[in-house]
Amino acid sequence: MNDKLKVITLGGVEEVGINSTIIELGNDIIVIDFGLGFSEDNLYGIDFLIPNFEYLQNNKDKIRGFVITHGHLDHIGGLAYVLDKLGNPPIYGTKMTVEIIKEKLADRSVGLKNKARIIEFSPEDKFNLGAFSMSFFRVNHNIPDSVGIIVGTKFGNLVHTGDFKFDNTPFEEPVTQYHKITKVGEEGVLLLMSDSTNANKSGMSVSESAITPILENIIIHSEGRIIAATFSSLLTRVNQLVSLSHKYGRKVAISGLSMEKTIKIAKNLGYLDVPKDTFIKISDTSKYPDKEILIITTGAQGEENAGLMRMILGDHAQISIKKEDTVILSSSVIPTNAALVQKLLDYIVGSGANVIHQSIMDVHAGGHAHQEDHKLLLNLIKPRYFMPIEGYQSFLDSHKKTAKSVGIKEDKILMPKDGSVFEYQEGKGFSIGERITHVPVRISDNLLGDIGNKVMKEREQLSENGILLVNINVDSQKKMIGTPNIISRGFIFSKENYKLIRYVEENVDFMFKDKIYEKIPDLQDMRNAIAKSISTMLVEKYGKNPLVLVLLSQ
Repeated sequence: MNDKLKVITLGGVEEVGINSTIIELGNDIIVIDFGLGFSEDNLYGIDFLIPNFEYLQNNKDKIRGFVITHGHLDHIGGLAYVLDKLGNPPIYGTKMTVEIIKEKLADRSVGLKNKARIIEFSPEDKFNLGAFSMSFFRVNHNIPDSVGIIVGTKFGNLVHTGDFKFDNTPFEEPVTQYHKITKVGEEGVLLLMSDSTNANKSGMSVSESAITPILENIIIHSEGRIIAATFSSLLTRVNQLVSLSHKYGRKVAISGLSMEKTIKIAKNLGYLDVPKDTFIKISDTSKYPDKEILIITTGAQGEENAGLMRMILGDHAQISIKKEDTVILSSSVIPTNAALVQKLLDYIVGSGANVIHQSIMDVHAGGHAHQEDHKLLLNLIKPRYFMPIEGYQSFLDSHKKTAKSVGIKEDKILMPKDGSVFEYQEGKGFSIGERITHVPVRISDNLLGDIGNKVMKEREQLSENGILLVNINVDSQKKMIGTPNIISRGFIFSKENYKLIRYVEENVDFMFKDKIYEKIPDLQDMRNAIAKSISTMLVEKYGKNPLVLVLLSQ
């Protein structure tokens, strides 16, 4: 019998996003979260990334379920791309979480949603998944129904916080279940895995209730329309904006399909409780005075196709930013989006509108614990081993230093990377096993399956050096007829084009005079050889390597 307990950080510990952790014991596996992330280099048409699921695919018969901490895309966004590949294991989540998952599965395929086995639990529930006993504790984040997870094993309890912060005055939701955290700490915790997203920030995290009067002041004193941009899943902020709008007589219009869907879910579940006439269609905003309108949209990160950027650039069907507007950016800046957000701010300022963002006024309370929150959790849990998760390696290192400051010994701190395997044996503690396949899967055009290095190389070539198309007419004996038809795009200045064409013609002419058709009779191999020869020549003459496509037409 295999007595090793394995904890595998599949993703989310070398980046922000693609959060996923595997816990394995004998013939049983549970997966905590399976999110998406974004390419930090914004490379060549990559839409987003998901965790590499090769290990799960190889062990799919062991999977007892996905257990989800909350409904944000960086924790659920990869599910729709792997469920059928993994034998459709069950998905466990709280009320809000499962409704968002259903919506995301339906976005990809209605059939996938109908086939999925989705099981709702409450923070008070307990159940077994194979060798694991599952229980939960409610935490505060910035979306309802967020939980931490307690995984009971024969070796002891494992605790996974999910995204959390300690907020003693949250906005219209209960506080964290401190008593459960304290209780599991008293029972004994083998390993604590804890959110590191804001581990480099000192003090305690800001309460959501501290933001309410700031937003209230903006709404009271703004004479024109208010356009608030935030994440579609940041429901706490949306709830505050909607409630304050109702209080001060502003109608609320929603721009963005993802925002509309999330708000619909929140209303259906009773998490957004305002009169129906508070909401109006975005197309009806012109029927009301500007001072009676608040628009909630996406795009606080400067995303090109999001609602706010389209309003600024005049590409939105109903709304264009004007001088009398007040624009609120209410979300933390994702580090990789800093340049996009700066460009967004410049656009808004250029339009003449008033812009309010976190650097000017604290209009966003982050949903993640700061250092003092971490110290409190560590002191309540008192884990034998500690593993920082969720964030860049520098974030994890900051969390490690905090853990050491409250007495956790360095040899009891596990520092993971994507694909790290930590194996526990009674009497021996944790050791590091062989790292599993971990390079995130790149999703392009919403299609499953890594597009591969060859396609990425081609996109890189197109982006940096352009393309050269060479069409060669050949007869039945594969001898060239006439001269090649050569088209160059994005490669060289037009005034040099005639030289380029001559060089390529000479190169091709030489190869056919050298009877390439006899040396390489296969057409595909001949195309590849001609393309390689042209590429070599172009690098020698121009120092660039465009994508060369050769067509042989008979």
